[in-house]
Amino acid sequence: MSLLDTFHWFEATPIGAYGRHSSYFFPSVEVVHLLGLTLLLGTILVLNLRLLGATMPRQSISEMARATAPLLWTGAALALGSGTLLFLAEAIKCYYNVAFWYKMGLLASAVIFQLIVHQRLKVALTPSSALTKSSAVVSLLLWFGIAVAGRAIAFV
Repeated sequence: MSLLDTFHWFEATPIGAYGRHSSYFFPSVEVVHLLGLTLLLGTILVLNLRLLGATMPRQSISEMARATAPLLWTGAALALGSGTLLFLAEAIKCYYNVAFWYKMGLLASAVIFQLIVHQRLKVALTPSSALTKSSAVVSLLLWFGIAVAGRAIAFV
């Protein structure tokens, strides 16, 4: 089975078919997707601004990470769940859309970076460290690159 066949299968699922034929499915799910992205990117932004030393200097990085974790994970769950539903409704369109592949590549890179590199740096290094600041910049570029690529899907 080829990748294109797999995408055809995704689109043929009951959820995919319903999403393509319902007038309200796609816009409703997209609202949830945008809410999830707002929570996710908002917490990513706040944490990385703290790593850059640009905000909340009295808060430790580990304190902020713990405090924002529920919002980050809620946003990630909403974005991932709703993004999957959106994908099922137009999997073939996504297959042929270069912005979709950029978004998926950036998403994989951002998740790996967040779970491996960034998490260790938040705990191990001081906010003034050049490595910590570089990590924050890379994280912001990856996550906001996902948002830009995702938005580009509608226009490519």
